[in-house]
Formats: sequence, C-alpha cells, structure tokens
Amino acid sequence: MITESVFAQFHACELRALSRTGGQRGAAFDLDVVAGDRLNEANVLVFSNPGIIAEQRTGAAMPFSDQVAGLSGKFRVRVEEAVPPGAYEVRVSGRHGISNPRAFLVTSAANQLLPAVSHVPAAPTELPVGEFLNASCTVAQRDWFRFELKETADIRVDLFARRVDSRMIGQLKVMDAEGKSLATARGSDEFDPMIRLAQLGPGKYTVMLHDFLYRGGSEFPYQLVVSSAGDSPSDVQRLEREDEMTAGKLPVNRLPMSVTCRSKPLSLADVVQPKAVQRLDLPSEGSWWFPRDQSGQVFEFEAKKGEQLSVSVVSERVGQPSDAKLFVQRVEPQKTGEPKYHAIAQSDDSFSLGSEPLSLLTKDPVALWIASHDADYRVIVHDMDVGEMLSERQLFELNIGKPAPAFDLVAYPAFPTKDAKQCRGFGSKLFRGGAEAIQVIAARRGGWKGPIKLSVEGLPSGVTASEVVLAANQHQTQITLTASADAETAHFVAVVTGASEDGKIKNSATPVTQVWGRGAGRDFIQSRVNADLTFQVSAQDIAPLTIRVGDSSVAQVKKTETLSVPVVITRREGGSEACVLRAKNLPPGVTMADVTVAKDKTEGKLELKVSDKALSGTYSLWLQVETKLKLKPNVQALERTQAYRKHLQTLHDDPAQTAQLEAIKAAMVAADKLVEAAKAEAKEQQLTVFIPTPNLTIQVVDP
Repeated sequence: MITESVFAQFHACELRALSRTGGQRGAAFDLDVVAGDRLNEANVLVFSNPGIIAEQRTGAAMPFSDQVAGLSGKFRVRVEEAVPPGAYEVRVSGRHGISNPRAFLVTSAANQLLPAVSHVPAAPTELPVGEFLNASCTVAQRDWFRFELKETADIRVDLFARRVDSRMIGQLKVMDAEGKSLATARGSDEFDPMIRLAQLGPGKYTVMLHDFLYRGGSEFPYQLVVSSAGDSPSDVQRLEREDEMTAGKLPVNRLPMSVTCRSKPLSLADVVQPKAVQRLDLPSEGSWWFPRDQSGQVFEFEAKKGEQLSVSVVSERVGQPSDAKLFVQRVEPQKTGEPKYHAIAQSDDSFSLGSEPLSLLTKDPVALWIASHDADYRVIVHDMDVGEMLSERQLFELNIGKPAPAFDLVAYPAFPTKDAKQCRGFGSKLFRGGAEAIQVIAARRGGWKGPIKLSVEGLPSGVTASEVVLAANQHQTQITLTASADAETAHFVAVVTGASEDGKIKNSATPVTQVWGRGAGRDFIQSRVNADLTFQVSAQDIAPLTIRVGDSSVAQVKKTETLSVPVVITRREGGSEACVLRAKNLPPGVTMADVTVAKDKTEGKLELKVSDKALSGTYSLWLQVETKLKLKPNVQALERTQAYRKHLQTLHDDPAQTAQLEAIKAAMVAADKLVEAAKAEAKEQQLTVFIPTPNLTIQVVDP
C-alpha cells in the first residue's frame, strides 16, 4: 500500500517497493508501485535503459466525462529483446517529482511473479530449474520450494535480495527428498547467499529460505533461481560479469567503498592458492585465496633503496566478508640460520571518509612506504575474520608497485535536514526558484594531495551550479543546484566532474543512492552505487524563498581580517518567516556566527572571520537556511476535481438531461467525496525546512 507522510521538509517522493523486481526480455507484464511516500499521481516509470518501456494502465472514465483516467502507480512494462540481461534501475515520477531508484533485473530466462508462496514443508512451491521467481518474505515464516532434476548435474542456487534493493538478509538451505540438509548459506547486508552442489543426482530437492531476522513485507522482496552449470552462460553468470557496456546497467559490485579500487570484481578464474612463500616481480597484481586456517599469506619481492612503493589489498571493498591486515618486512639474509625480518610498515583499516549518511569505511589495508635498502622485502597478509558463516572462502587482490597518485569521487543527493541520521532515499522535486544539493566525497589515494575543482554537467536551461573548490585539506563538500523562477519542467541527469588544479587528473563522480534508512532492526543507513544522479524540476511549484549569497565572484580575504558578504532573500507566498543561516564546510581557521534574517525582512550580512592560523588557499562553502514555510501540496488536484464537480452541476441544471438526472446525482455525490479528499490533500501545511544556498567561494591569502 502506498502511504503518505508529512515530512518537515519539501514534499519529495520516496519509492520503497514495487510488485516485482525483474522481468524477462522480450516479455510484457504488469508492474505496480506498492510502497512509498508522496507518490501522488504516479504516472511515469523511468528505467535506466531506454529499451525497458512502461505505459500507465488506465481505468474507466469518470461518469459523464470523456477523459480516460490513468491508474496511479499501475503500469504495463515491456522489455525489448535487445536489452542484455543485467541489473538496471527504475524510478517513478509523479506530482511530487521523481523518486529514488530501485534495482530491476532483466533476464533472458523466464521471470515470473508468484501470487503466493508455500510456508508448509510438506507442500512446497514448484521451482522450475532455470527460471527466476519473484516473491517477498512473510513475517515469522519460512518459504518452501521444490525443484526436480532429471539427470545428474552441477547445481547453483541463488537468492537475490541485496541485489534487488531488499531489506532481506537471506538464509538459504537445500535438502534432499528425505529432508537431509545438503548445504546452507547466509547472506549479509553486503552480499547474497549462494549454494553450489556438485554432481547432484536425479530426484526432487527442497529449498527453504527466510529473512535471517524473520522480517517480512513489501520491503523484503527476493528472486530465487536454481541454475545448472550446463547453461552456457547462465543469466546468473551474466549478472556477475562487467564485460558488457550497456546503457543504464548497474555494476556487479555496488558497495560505495568500491570506488577506491578497480571497477571489475574479483574473478574466481584468476584466484589461486599461493605457495608457502610466493615470489613476485614488480609491479604485481594478482588474486588469491585467504587460507582457511587464518595463517598469513607471504609474498616476497625485490626493491631498490629509495624506491617508493604501495601495497594494497582489495577484498572487503568488493563484497568479501573479510578483515585483512598486512605487514611489510625487510629480509636480511644471515650466513647461517633463518634470515632476520625488520618491520617496515603495517596497515589495518586503510581509510574512513564521510560519516552520516555515507561512510566510505573499509577494512582493506593500504600501505605507502620507501625501501630503506637494496634488498628483498616481504608482505604478509592476514584475514582477521574468516567469516565462514557467510562464505566458504574469502578472496583478495594484492597490488604492489609504484603509487599512482589520484583521487576518486562519490556523489549523492544531499539530505535536506540538520539530522543526517534521518536520511532516507528521497527523490527530487526541484521547485522553480528553489534549490537542491549534491554531496561529494573525495577519496585521495597514492599519496595525492591538492585542491579539486568540482563542476556539474548535464544541467538543463534554467538550472545552474557554480564551480566548487574542494581544498587540499578537505575531503567532503556540497554543490547546490538552483532553478530559476521561470525554469521549465525537466527531468535531467547531473554528472559531477572533478579536476586537479593542473587539469592532469579529471574524474567523474560515482553516483550513490541511499537504499534504506534506519529501521526494520537495522540502525544504520544502507547505500549503494547507482546508475546516475537524476533530478526533476517541478514547474507546478514555485519556491516560497529564493536565497542569493554574494555576487558569485571569488571573494578574497586576508588572514586576521573579516569578510562581509551580503545575503538577499526573495520572499513569495508562504515564505514570510524568519530565516536562520548557518555556515557549512567552513575551512580551518574561518568562523561565522549564525545569522538571522527577521520575519518579512529580505536582506542580511555574513561576517566570516579569518584567524592567523587559517591555511592559505581557495575554499567553497555554503549555508543551510532553516525556516518555516507554508505550502499547499497539490492545489492542482483540487482544481481538477472542482472543475469536474462544476461540470456535473451544469448537467444537473440542464433540462435536456432530465432522463439522466438520477445518474448525474449519483455522480455528484461521488464527486463531492473526491473534492473533500482533494481539499485535505491541498490543505496548507506549515513545514520546517532546511534550504541550501548557492555556494560561496573565498580565497584566503597571507597579509
């Protein structure tokens, strides 16, 4: 059921669940919105691949009206045969903008929605081998399935939960015809469970699954598939590959911290078990197994004195349930006996960037060091948490070589509130004259330092964003998008690009979406990499406030001095209350007291004080404006229902319609109920909102 809530913020929509999370290419099927907020008049589905096409389903026209009524949140979807199997995204667009994305799997095999699933072990739901079944968990219940093999085969059982944006933590079990357990697997918040069974003989087998915490409902969807190793290649294998460049396709690894390593996942085909001591030639890049007994893997190589080297482990960042730690040692041979080992460096968790609502924390270690001698060196890699409950064995990639200084960027829609812990996957509803923001995190690697110039591409006419500078001593900032008062309706994809000061390094930010906020027994915010940053200008709404800071030029200020910056507020209907302006992303050594622009006043002044301890450089900041606004959420719907009611009244008063008078009266009674419902929806609400201002860039210089 679609629910509506009043948020202390502008009315942005949120998509939480659809009736199914995938479909077969070349097929058509119904797809309904089943859970979300502010999804009034949901009339468009937007897929990340243009080959997935949706049309809104329609119902009967209103009595005495020739306009066919669209069914809100109900669609007929067709997947063109040319769309490659893979994970894509879908958003819903309606009266309150465009929603956050949800994952949607396209398969070449049959992909069906189950109307019901058996919770009775003795009467399991039939599970055809090679077909994807869509279902949802039921609270405090186990789901039972049965598949049959006609001949001996290698079998793989996959439960897709995290990969379809489900809250579910999958628990999976396979049993034979006598009920004997053959294998079990459990997923986590980072990956889904999978079971491999070699040379399984002919017969019937049972699959039992449930959410690990026995939760359920529309926010706990999953897909289940049993595939044979004889499939060449299977849809499951295609979903795990990234060798196809396809519009709107999601990467295999969607963990946000994965942006700090190579984009390709670890390949099982490349993984080997090293010797007791593995000799390497530099530069080296290889994939290995962690030992089952938690002993360390040892790698030796030669390095020259003064040579700077980087050693990095990639494991947790690509979804492995591991906690690696590495040690670097210099090997000093002895005339007799064992060589001496001199500690050079060690590393555990490599970095922790950001905080709420997105933290790029990883347990993968990275070490930068300089060789002290012409000598052999060795790296020892340990897994501090083997995670056998979650996975049979863990993989890791080890990279050793000269550091490659660079940076990676992550960008996501900023949550408009003082309390980022309340972040959820809201969509975009950019008012004319209004503002929305993008948070950007920079992960500096290989020892790279320096400012990053950030810009936004793909903006439509009427939407602007000034260039923002992320200083060398900063790793996070915010970019504000502003729409002019005459901006037209537009659905657009914004691309954040960062460049080094000399222009030699230029990267596009990886977009990230907040999939789930706190709740359902999970006290943290779940995020993943997504296809793009999508925004929508709402021409039906004009912002009660437009805030302008400074004149868009870079203001220069000397240390020990104070910079005054004017603030101008354009007030419209509903925006007469006092505004409190708080500085955000101030550089070290620069302070600014909160500024209040009184009720009905339109001008203020910022005072930025620069201490003698401030670091010289260029910095971009922004202000968060807290105020109370009065808004009427959907006046247009009220106007439409009132116009229809007036039309019925005209028919009622027309003598020529006497024969239909009773039917007209019945329609008027129904229309009166619609008008009352629309009045409630359009009723003025007072909201506490947090509005980002355009960015202000300052240059701190020495006296």
